[in-house]
Formats: sequence, C-alpha cells, structure tokens
Amino acid sequence: MAKVTMKDIVKASGWSLGTVSRVLSDTAGVNEKARSEVLEAAQKLNYQKNDFASALRQKRPEGILMIVQADGCPIYSRLALLVENRLKAQGKKVTLLNVHHDENEANAAREQMRLSVPGVLLFFGARRNALRTLGRSAVPALCIGVDQSQSGYERLVSYGLFQTEIAQQATEWLFETGAKSIGAILNDRYTFPELDDCFLGVQYAFYSRDQVFVSKERSTMQPSTLRGGYQGLLQLIQQVPDVDAILVGDEAQALGALRAAADLGKRVPEDLAIFALDLTDDSEFAIPRLSGIRRDLDEDAKRIVELALELEGHNWNSLEKPMIEAAWQVRWKESCPKPVHPFTLSVS
Repeated sequence: MAKVTMKDIVKASGWSLGTVSRVLSDTAGVNEKARSEVLEAAQKLNYQKNDFASALRQKRPEGILMIVQADGCPIYSRLALLVENRLKAQGKKVTLLNVHHDENEANAAREQMRLSVPGVLLFFGARRNALRTLGRSAVPALCIGVDQSQSGYERLVSYGLFQTEIAQQATEWLFETGAKSIGAILNDRYTFPELDDCFLGVQYAFYSRDQVFVSKERSTMQPSTLRGGYQGLLQLIQQVPDVDAILVGDEAQALGALRAAADLGKRVPEDLAIFALDLTDDSEFAIPRLSGIRRDLDEDAKRIVELALELEGHNWNSLEKPMIEAAWQVRWKESCPKPVHPFTLSVS
C-alpha cells in the first residue's frame, strides 16, 4: 500500500497544502473548521506522520534519549542507570524515561520528541511489536534486549543475548546433571519477548530428547521478585510433584525459590537443582550459592556507550551485524552441579 502523503489529505479535505501542513504540525491560529476537517481526512486515510523526520527538519539533534521497560527483567533498569552515569561522565545530555508494560515505547519516544530531538535513541527491553509503529526513522537507535532487526525501524542496531540458544543450553545442562523432571519459573512470556524466546529454547531442549515441554503444565509465569520465585515454586510443585530441577528467569526469582524449597523441606541440589538465567555477584551470598548465567553489567554498560556514541555520529553503517551479542559466562555453584560433559551450543 502506498504511503499516504499530505497531498492526499489536501485532496480528501479540500483545504490547501499550507493549511494541511499547519494542522498536522499543530500550529496555532488555524480555524477550528479547517482543523477538524483535515484531521478527519487524515484519520480516514490512516495517515502516519513521521515525527522523527519532521522534528529533525525543525530542530538540531541533541543528547541521548533512553527509554526503559520498567516492568521487564530487572537487569534493564540496572543497566540503564550504569549507562546513564557513563554518558553523563562524558558530558552527554541524557533523558531517561521509564515506561510500563501497559504503555507503548514508541509513543513515549514520540512525546519526548515534541520537546527535543535526541541524537540517538536507546531502548532497554523494548517489546518487538512496539517499535514497528515507528517505521522509518531519521534518528539512529540501539535496542538493548531482543533482536529488533525485523521491526522495520531504519538505522537500528540490537544488543543482547541470544536467549533461545542460552535457555536451550541451560536445559540441556539440567538433563546432563541427571534431572528427570524439569520445570521453569519465568516472567510473563506474552509481554516480554526475551522470555518467550526462553520458553522456545526449553522446548527445543526437550525435543532433542524426544520429549514435549507442555508449558502450561511444567512452567509458571511469575513477577521478577522474591515473592514471584517463592510462589512460583509452590505452584510448580503442585503441577509437577516430582520436579527435580528448575530453570529460573532471574536472580530474584531464584532466591525466592530457594526459600520456598527450604520451607518445603527440599534439599538443594539433592532434591531440587536450581539454575538461573540472570545472575549478579549478589548471588554469592545465597545459601546455597546459585548456579546460572552471569553477565558483567559494567562491561555491558561500557559497550553500550561505545555503540551509542558510534550511532550518534551516524556511523551505523560501520556496524556489521544487526544483532550484537553481549558477553556472558556460566557460573557453577552449589545450587546445580556441573554436568560431566557441559557441551556448548554454537550461536550463528
């Protein structure tokens, strides 16, 4: 379908190009009849204004806009603060906006663009479908989280983990430790795309062993909190009484699951192995200490700042891959024994 232009609105509304332009730019002094008829025609034609492009024609790009999905994985809020501090230390003007799962990241960007035009956009934990509404963009962007290369957003680079492969690998490791009945405690897969990728990875691991992972039976979706992990294990054991290993989305959930296991009289890892997909150094103080995937957030923040500055300088063409993988490592501690043969999947 051809893109609707202001000339199409001129034909449909009967008003001049100048009047249509002033209405769509929300310029004062336009009579209400003209404004009403132009907006009605624009709505009927499903006109999509390119806020970024029009704003850039009027203003000089300045600063960095960071939009954080506050209800997603806790790592995004922590990482955003580290990035903000590094950027400010370099004298950069930074605007940080927190959005919730019932808000749209693209709309938040548009509203801020009415005030000032950033030199680069940083999205932390943005959902895949959210950025589709931005379409063509004159502002380069970096999305920290899942691969957004298919979003249709131009001049965009993604930075994060290949969650499907990591979750598959972690589930394979649980099988290799001798686990017979594996379950999962994760956040809402229907809201946060990286968690949907995790579920897919678990399913692949089950398929590799000619088994079927029925998510409604062997998993529970819980908030990324201590209580979420606690309630998650209680619910999971009701669903799968013989569960002997769990894959947990993040550190807070894993700590809550440890408490629930103690209250249920289950020994970790003898009765229940726990492997977490997102750990920090704080997990060293858990009893027992947690096994799982660890990221160096300071190193992540350093790399994100480097990428943001490259994009701000309009050097997005120098970045060869649309998805840049963050560094990660496996930490084997007491909550899950290390497999005898911990093979690693290759990520293309």
